[in-house]
Amino acid sequence: MSERGKNSQSKVMRLGRILKIMSEKDKLPIGWLSRHFDTTTRTIQRDIRLLKLAGFPIYQLGRGVYSMKKDLVKNMDVFDDTEMAMIIALKNVISQLGESFKKAADSILERLNDCMTGLPMFIKIEDTASVDGVLLGKVARAIVDRKEVSFSYRAKSGTHPVLMEPYRVVNFGCFWYLIGKEKESNVLKRYALDRINLFRLTKKRFYNIPQKLDSILHKSANIWFEEESELEVVILVENPASDYFKRKRIYLSQEIVKEHEDGSLTVKFQVGKYEAIRDFLKSWIPHILVIKPV
Repeated sequence: MSERGKNSQSKVMRLGRILKIMSEKDKLPIGWLSRHFDTTTRTIQRDIRLLKLAGFPIYQLGRGVYSMKKDLVKNMDVFDDTEMAMIIALKNVISQLGESFKKAADSILERLNDCMTGLPMFIKIEDTASVDGVLLGKVARAIVDRKEVSFSYRAKSGTHPVLMEPYRVVNFGCFWYLIGKEKESNVLKRYALDRINLFRLTKKRFYNIPQKLDSILHKSANIWFEEESELEVVILVENPASDYFKRKRIYLSQEIVKEHEDGSLTVKFQVGKYEAIRDFLKSWIPHILVIKPV
């Protein structure tokens, strides 16, 4: 790891430990923190400023003395220093990705905040595909600054150049995607971050992100979303699988059209692309029959 990388890692770890100490003590003088971490008071002041910018409820009690609201940051004793550093890093990245992304991510972090040890349950969270932190930072900056970007994209058909207006970074199916309008086609497209190379911010600015985009993303079950859901899919679900479709709404547009006497169901979906539902339907064969499209 480079010297710069080591310094950044050390800084994030220090921020995590500062937050941990603040969660345990009612008030902390900057002088005490600077001696504890063997650094300058100016460095500690910058650290506290970063924590406040990341959204942690830290406030000044008096000259050089700080505290943190414990009722808003609960149960931090369940996290170790490395985990605390990870939370800080995530909150700093989240703050750069736009208000909608921030609200969704803050909701998740709040639930993590409320976690307790020894809960009688297990939740399996699938691993997310790795993403280059430097690339993610550049993408976030481009979205915040409303700058057009260029990059080389590695697709199945080969590598090709892309010029686009970047709108959002999203995660679907454990993969990260950049969503934006491709300049050549003037069409909203999605690009997997792990297939992007030679990412550059251009000097040209754009001014508007589609107002409906966040709503479209919220309603989508996967990356195959479209602005309009005009394609209709109708399936017959046999009895062994019908209870699952009654219990779980796979897509917001899912509608049970009819319950048959033998226990089977006729179910309808409205999608923007058949790809949005194709793989899901394949997974239920032979318990379903696709009625429409033929």
